[in-house]
Amino acid sequence: MNPASELPEVILCDTTFVSIQERASRDPGSVARWPAEVVGRLDGALLAISVFVLAELRAGRAYAGWGQRRADAQEARLAAYVRVPRDDAVLDEYAALHAWSLKGHRMPHNDMWIAATALARRLPLVSCDRHFDVIAADHPLDHIYLPCSSS
Repeated sequence: MNPASELPEVILCDTTFVSIQERASRDPGSVARWPAEVVGRLDGALLAISVFVLAELRAGRAYAGWGQRRADAQEARLAAYVRVPRDDAVLDEYAALHAWSLKGHRMPHNDMWIAATALARRLPLVSCDRHFDVIAADHPLDHIYLPCSSS
């Protein structure tokens, strides 16, 4: 068994990151502004997604009317990610974030679920959404922000 120091870092990925990373094979410019040190960190990590990211991606496909072949291709790419399930620890973190949001910190519910997953597992969260910085300001969330091509 490898010593803990040799184990790769696990990083939770938000929906925007997964979507832009998928697009990068067709449009390298979509990731051109990503800092090399962060890209290196991601390249050496195990990338994970929560069930909420998976649900958002599947909903986006349904909304856009993707065909079965394209949907199957995306599912095959998503199989490379470690899937992090929802459990009581995630529920507790979500409840705390939801209560916090009701005090004036408006946040999309799915993003609170994704942040709750990162908090419960003590995983860094990579995203192209600045609003995770709002959560990180008040919670121990390690948010790795990457600029979108439109930023």
